[in-house]
Amino acid sequence: MSYDLKNKTVLVTGSTDGLGKLLALQLARLGANVIVHGRSSEKTEPVVKELHEINSAGSFSTIICDLNKPETIVEAFADIKQLDILVNNAGVWQEGNTVEVSPLKIIEVMNVNLGAPMLVTRVLLPVLLKSTYSQILNTSSIAGVTLPEGYYHTIYTATKWGVQAFSEAMAKEYDGKNLRVMGFYPGGMNTKLFVKGGIDYKENESWMFDPQESVEAIIFILTRNPKVSLKRMDLINHLQ
Repeated sequence: MSYDLKNKTVLVTGSTDGLGKLLALQLARLGANVIVHGRSSEKTEPVVKELHEINSAGSFSTIICDLNKPETIVEAFADIKQLDILVNNAGVWQEGNTVEVSPLKIIEVMNVNLGAPMLVTRVLLPVLLKSTYSQILNTSSIAGVTLPEGYYHTIYTATKWGVQAFSEAMAKEYDGKNLRVMGFYPGGMNTKLFVKGGIDYKENESWMFDPQESVEAIIFILTRNPKVSLKRMDLINHLQ
C-alpha cells in the first residue's frame, strides 16, 4: 500500500522555479493542496495560476519570505494552520576557493541552506504533529555526503552536511511516531541554481540531469507505505 497525496496539504519552499516549481506542479496533478513559497508575490502568483490550471478543484496558497532574513521566518510561516507534508527545498549555490568567498555570501548560504530548514521545521512542527500522518523531506545534495575533488564548494558542502545531520537526527527523534523525516540527495540538475549563484554554466552540462527525474524520485519517497521510511535517497548522473 502506498501513501495517497490527494487532498494532502504540502508546503514546498523555493517553489517559484527549478525543482521546487516542477514538484509543486506534479503535486497538483496528484490532487495535493500546495503552499507555494517565494520571495515575492510576483514570483508566487504565476505558479499558483498554473496550479489552478492543472487542478481547478485544488486549494493553493502562498507564503512570501526571504529565507536570507531569518528574523522574518517565524512570522511568515506562522500563518500556516494545516500541513501534512513539508518539503525543505530552497537552496543557494556557492563554488570556488573559500578565501575568495565574501563574508556576506557565507552568511547567505548558511541562512538559506541550513538555517531556514531548521527554523521553518521548528515553526511548523506543532502544525505537522496535528496531522494524522505527516512527513518532512529535506532536500540536501550529494555534496552533503561526498567531499568534492578538483574544484570546491566548501561553504555549500558544509551546509549540506548540516542538512544531512539535521535530517538524520530528526528521523531518530521522531522514530516510531506519525511523523516521517527523510533526506533527498541529488547531484547536479539542469536548473538555474548555478547561474543564480554567479557561476556561468551552460544549460545541459554533461554532469547535469533533468530535474524531472528528481520530481519523480521525491514523489516516490513521499508515497511509500506509512509503516516504512525511505530515510535517504541519492540521485546522481550515472552517464556523462
